[in-house]
Amino acid sequence: MKKKLVIYLLAGASLLGGVSSCQDFLEEDNKTGQTADLTYSTKTGIEGLVATCYSYARGWYGKEAGLGLSEMGTDLFYYGYDNKQKSLTSYNLTPISLDGNSSDNACLDHYWEMFYAATDVCNNALKYVPLNDAINETTRSQYMGEAYFLRAFYYFHMVNIWGPIPYNSEPVTSISTDPERMPEEEVYSNILADLDLAIAAFEDAGYMTKADGRANYWAARALKARVLLYAASWLGETSISTNSAYSGKNLYSLAQTEAQAVIDGSYASFYDDYNDVWSMNNEDYSANNEALFGVTYSSDLTSTVNCIPHRYKTDKSGDKLDYASLITRTGYSRGGSAMLLQFVGFWNNGASDLGGNGKEIFVRALSSESTQYITNTVTGERVYVAEKYSPYSRGFTRYLPSMYLWQLLEEHRATDQRTEATLLDAYTIAPGLEGSAKKYPMIADTAIYYCGLDGDSPEGQAKQAWAKNRYRIQFMTGGDIPVYSSTDVSQALPTEAAKPVSDVYGDDRYNTYKIGGWGSFPGIKKFLNNVFDPAYPTHDISSRDAIVIRLPEMYLIKAECQLNTESGNAAMATINQLREQRAKDGMDNTLDGAATLETVLEERAVELCGEQQRWFDLKRTRTLVDHVRAYNAQGSDNVQSYHLLRPIPQAQMDAITNASSTEGQGFWQNNGYN
Repeated sequence: MKKKLVIYLLAGASLLGGVSSCQDFLEEDNKTGQTADLTYSTKTGIEGLVATCYSYARGWYGKEAGLGLSEMGTDLFYYGYDNKQKSLTSYNLTPISLDGNSSDNACLDHYWEMFYAATDVCNNALKYVPLNDAINETTRSQYMGEAYFLRAFYYFHMVNIWGPIPYNSEPVTSISTDPERMPEEEVYSNILADLDLAIAAFEDAGYMTKADGRANYWAARALKARVLLYAASWLGETSISTNSAYSGKNLYSLAQTEAQAVIDGSYASFYDDYNDVWSMNNEDYSANNEALFGVTYSSDLTSTVNCIPHRYKTDKSGDKLDYASLITRTGYSRGGSAMLLQFVGFWNNGASDLGGNGKEIFVRALSSESTQYITNTVTGERVYVAEKYSPYSRGFTRYLPSMYLWQLLEEHRATDQRTEATLLDAYTIAPGLEGSAKKYPMIADTAIYYCGLDGDSPEGQAKQAWAKNRYRIQFMTGGDIPVYSSTDVSQALPTEAAKPVSDVYGDDRYNTYKIGGWGSFPGIKKFLNNVFDPAYPTHDISSRDAIVIRLPEMYLIKAECQLNTESGNAAMATINQLREQRAKDGMDNTLDGAATLETVLEERAVELCGEQQRWFDLKRTRTLVDHVRAYNAQGSDNVQSYHLLRPIPQAQMDAITNASSTEGQGFWQNNGYN
C-alpha cells in the first residue's frame, strides 16, 4: 500500500468572511480563539492543520469539474454524449450559481468557495506553525514551506480563472460585504513572494526530495517556473512592479533560469518508455521518476481518506453542505480520482455488433463472479475476462479527442512513443474468445479499431475490406461509421446519429446512437488503471495520484522562454531534447527548422494533453479564441475574447454591497457576463 500524507478533514481554523456567498456560509464549528490556540499548539494538531492544506487540491485535480475548467473548451477535446458541462465547453457560460446541479454545471460557485476555504486554511497554518513549541525548527521550516507553497498554488489557480480577485493574507475572522478585487499583477507578486518564502523555508529544512506526497524545494522551484511563464505571457515580460525582487526584470529570462535549474538539479528523470510514466506501477507521485509535484490519493478507496472537506457553508439546521458531485465524484462516504472515467467511450455496451450489450465479447467486470466470465459462443468455453477488461474502465463518454489532437498524435506515430502510449485506438479481446462474435465470425484479437484515416480514401477502403467479418472499424472521417462529421478540422464534430443500415454489411448492427463519434471514439490511455486490482475491478474511482508538474514541462517552459530570450532555433533545440527522450528505439523524432509559439503549443498538446493545463495555456498566450475557432466546432460559434476569464459566480455578486458596473471600481463582474 502506498505511503501517503494523512489528510485530517478539519473545517479550517477561522471564518472565511469576505468571500462568503451568503450569511449562513459562516455558521460552522471552526476552531477559533482559545480552541484553535490549544489544538494547534500540539504536535498532532499542527500536523493535521498542515495536512488539511493539501486536501482541497483533490477537489480540482482528478475530478470531473476541474478537468472541464482546465482542459475542455479548447482545441484538444470535444464533449461526448454524457458530458456534464456542455454549457461550459461550448461557451454558453453564465454567472448563474447552480450549486449542486450535476447535469450541466461548471461548478464555478463551488470552486470560488473551495479555493478561498483552502487559502484560509493555509493562512491559519502560517499563523499557528510559528507559535507551535511541540515541533522542532526543521519541522517548523518544512511546514512553513508547505503552507506558503500551497497558498501560492491555490491563488495561482484563482487568478488564472477569474483575473483580479480578493486576496486574503491573514485568517479571516469577520464578515466583509465590500471586498476588493486585487489587480492581477499584485496577485502574481504575492504568489512569487510566497514561492520564494517556500523555497527558502524548504532549503532551511533540507527538504529537497519527495516524501509522502508533500511539496518540497524542487516542487516550489518548478511551480515558480510555471508562474513566471504565465505572468510573462499573460501580463507581459516585465509586468511585475509591486514585488521589488521582480520589478522591471524579464520574466521569461527568470522562468527559463528556474526551469533549467530544475532540469539540472532536481530528483526528476525521464523514463525510457513513455508508457511507464502512466503505469499504475508508477502512479505514486513520490515514486514516479518524472513527477515534480502531485496530488495524492490513497489506495484505500472504501473510506473517507480521499474525500475533500465539507463546505464551510451550512444548511438551516447547521449541518455542513456538500460540494457538488462533479467535484467529489462519490460524495463523502468514500473518495478517489475520477480521471479513469473521463476519456472512455461505449466499448462494452454500445452497438449490438458484438452481441447483446456486447456480451459475446465484452462485459464490464465487477466484483461478482458472474460478470468476470464470458462463454465463447462457438467453443462453449467459459473464459475469465476480468483482468483483461477491467483496465478499459467504464464508458462514461465525457470527453473525446478532437480531430486536431488525433491528427497531431498520428503525425509522428512512426517515430514517437507518445502516440501509442496516449491514444486508446483499439480494444482487444480476452484470449479464448476468438470467433465468439457472431457478426464478426473471423474475430481473432481485435474487436474495435479506430483508424486515423479517411474511410473513403483508397487506404481506408483497403483497411475496411480487411476488417470485414473480423472487427468493427471506425475511421476518423468517412467510411461506414465515422467518428467525425467532416474532413475540415474547423467544421468537424463528433457524429451523433445511428446507422440504420450498414453500408458494409447491409444489416442494422450499427442502428444505435451509441455508434456515433460522441459515444464511440478513441480514448486517452494516460489515466486508466492499466494494472488489474482484483479488489476494485472496473471501479468508478481510482487511487492514481494526479501528477501536477512533470519534468518535461520544464523543457517546454524553457523552449517557450527561448522564443523570447534567444531564438526559434534555440527553442527548437530544447524541444528536440524532449522529443529525443520520447523517440521510439532507433528512430529520429526530431523536428527541423525554427520553433514558433505554435510549435511549442503543439508539443505541449502531445506531451501534456489531459493533464489540466490546456485551457490555461491557450488563455495566457491569447490564442484561445483562434484555436477554438480553428479546431473545435462545438465552441467556435460562441467563443469570444471575454471568455479568457470566467464569470464571478452570481452567488458572490449577490452577497456584496459594493457591486459595480465599471471594471476596476468596487466589485465588478468580468466583462461579457453582465
